[in-house]
Amino acid sequence: MHEFGITKALVDLCNTEAEKNNLAKIYKIHLKIGKFTGFSPDSIRFYFEYLKTGTKCQDAEITFNEVPIRIKCASCGKENKIEEPILVCPDCGKMTIEVISGREFYVASIEGD
Repeated sequence: MHEFGITKALVDLCNTEAEKNNLAKIYKIHLKIGKFTGFSPDSIRFYFEYLKTGTKCQDAEITFNEVPIRIKCASCGKENKIEEPILVCPDCGKMTIEVISGREFYVASIEGD
């Protein structure tokens, strides 16, 4: 259900940006979404279809650029890409992990006229 709130904020942001930039309508919204966020692109897309009605986003589609989870171990210094947010170094087994990427969630660009 977190996706509903985040999608509502996304629609509001895009409409505000459209107003600021004199766009009558938005065609495409490009999102960067990190796997560590736990947000589901399918859920965001579902809520977007509902929330965009009657807004400048009404005819827009969303594209997702998924950012993998990348970690760096402070103990052994190795960097790894991991599939699940389990913060254990796959090389040495230590839990001294820094998340380098995967927390991103932002609008990379908006297309419209």
